[in-house]
Amino acid sequence: MKPESYGGILEVSAAIRDYYGLEHSADCDPAVSAWLREHQFRCVIALLVDGMGISIMKRHLKEQSFFMRHTVKEITTVFPPTTTAATTSFLTGKYPCETGWLGWNQYFREINDELILFRDTGQYSGKSYPDHAWKALPVTYICDELNRKNICARSFWPEWAGDDGAHTYHQLMERTLGAAENPEVRMIYTYWDVLDTCMHVNGPFSSITKRVLENIEHETERMAQALPEDCGLLVIADHSQVEVRHYAIDDDDEFCSYLSQTPTVEARCISLCIKPEKKEAFRTYFNKKFGNAFLLLDHDEVIRQGWFGKGTPHPRFEEFIGDYIAIALGPLQLDFIRGKDTHGSHAGGMASEAMIPLILVP
Repeated sequence: MKPESYGGILEVSAAIRDYYGLEHSADCDPAVSAWLREHQFRCVIALLVDGMGISIMKRHLKEQSFFMRHTVKEITTVFPPTTTAATTSFLTGKYPCETGWLGWNQYFREINDELILFRDTGQYSGKSYPDHAWKALPVTYICDELNRKNICARSFWPEWAGDDGAHTYHQLMERTLGAAENPEVRMIYTYWDVLDTCMHVNGPFSSITKRVLENIEHETERMAQALPEDCGLLVIADHSQVEVRHYAIDDDDEFCSYLSQTPTVEARCISLCIKPEKKEAFRTYFNKKFGNAFLLLDHDEVIRQGWFGKGTPHPRFEEFIGDYIAIALGPLQLDFIRGKDTHGSHAGGMASEAMIPLILVP
């Protein structure tokens, strides 16, 4: 896909933000705007099911199932199609280049470590850096913006989020429904990540994945049927998944000889820092070995072509790119120490990774 093809999820975010009178820079998705105007909901529920891309739905769900019959259209997520970038963009209305939240892990010079942004833990060191990502790359989610304007908003998350986290999807739906029944609540954001985890472990097209997705659909339909009439349900995903093959960088001495530090961002959208005297030699080496499987872009090409979106870049955006970004064009991904056992993954340049549903109920 071309970089300008990404970003449909931001138009959905813009339409929601516009409905509540919040600022937005992206155009509003016309289908969402029309849906909101027509129904004038007291409460809008935005449910994001991690990994539930169009390719996954079409593979596992019946044509007239609840999710399929309420899918208004297929849209694109941001680039890279990965949770860190996409959920942050959806919740802030900004592109990854604007937020600085680009992928799973990024190198922070002040701690000299590759930090897993959502975990504040070193990717390779395992060291803990409490709240470092949030302090270095502060963002404000839509629910917080609304509450600051005295517009009551709630959010619900899986169990890892703390004491209020849901242990099961059924529990998550019950909590969402309970909040929706409160006449003071105007917006709810609900997030679930188990489908994505299941696909990483078992593969996107496995029978286990099918059962997990069907349960999510069943529980969501049950919740939707019980919603008050003045509530609308919007269901979306952050990305899809593809079956992958692996190449272990750390087992390749020649590849490692070019690196000035360990790779970051994602295995299918990998940031590479190269020893200054070896940059041109590395490009030749990489394209000869991986040219059919990856698109290799240098630092300036990434920025000029707008791969991480539009808008005013975060002051630290460029330092996270490194010298090169390698984007997967097929199933192969480049692993460094971790990730070699995954069966499904995402964050590359394949259309099947980026296409997600826009589901509107009613």
